[in-house]
Amino acid sequence: MFEFTINEAELLNGFLRDFSAYVNKSYKFTMKFLAGPERSDFSENDKLVLISVNKSVYQNLYSFLRLNDSNMQYAAFSCLESAVYAMRLFNVIAPYTEYRYKFLTDPEFSLTECEDDLAGDEGEFDENTEHFSLKEFCEGIHKVNAFELKTASISSQLNDGNIYLGLSCGKTLSAELQDEVRKNLIGAFVALSKYARMFESDGVDEELKALEDSLYERFLEYLRK
Repeated sequence: MFEFTINEAELLNGFLRDFSAYVNKSYKFTMKFLAGPERSDFSENDKLVLISVNKSVYQNLYSFLRLNDSNMQYAAFSCLESAVYAMRLFNVIAPYTEYRYKFLTDPEFSLTECEDDLAGDEGEFDENTEHFSLKEFCEGIHKVNAFELKTASISSQLNDGNIYLGLSCGKTLSAELQDEVRKNLIGAFVALSKYARMFESDGVDEELKALEDSLYERFLEYLRK
């Protein structure tokens, strides 16, 4: 498994291991929700679409973790971007029938336009509520992947002034690249915990919640250091 060697390595490596377990448990929890008989409000076609989008979330998260293990960071970040995009899509088409219909029938469907419409309905900004944005996180990953953030995209590939010429980023990642991995790993956890809350209408999985709380405590501990 990929391991951090930068500051607070022990804490971050423990977070990485627990996040892998959290992805596994979260996937089982969400699929059980979607396959349950309580989902009779969805047609079979709608349910198939939602299951497909949900699977895309987790397949891409698994790929993100495994590609990090192989030091294939460009590919890993691309998979994470796809996972977060699928979360955004699910957040729009699962609860809103009109957007789900538009997604299935309109070749000009724009997820960003749907999100902007919904954002306009949320009212005034409340500083006491959580405002982690899946959209902004996804756009941030894309800017690294697309070399819009040139410093982060290029300098992160350098190690001791040299760049590894193979397909991977070498056996020893630069501090800058480890920072990118750390940032994206923590963002992936926050994004997934927010996404999983959509599936709690049938009740909370206590084991999953305990693991999430443990990860959140590690996250806060890291921020305090």
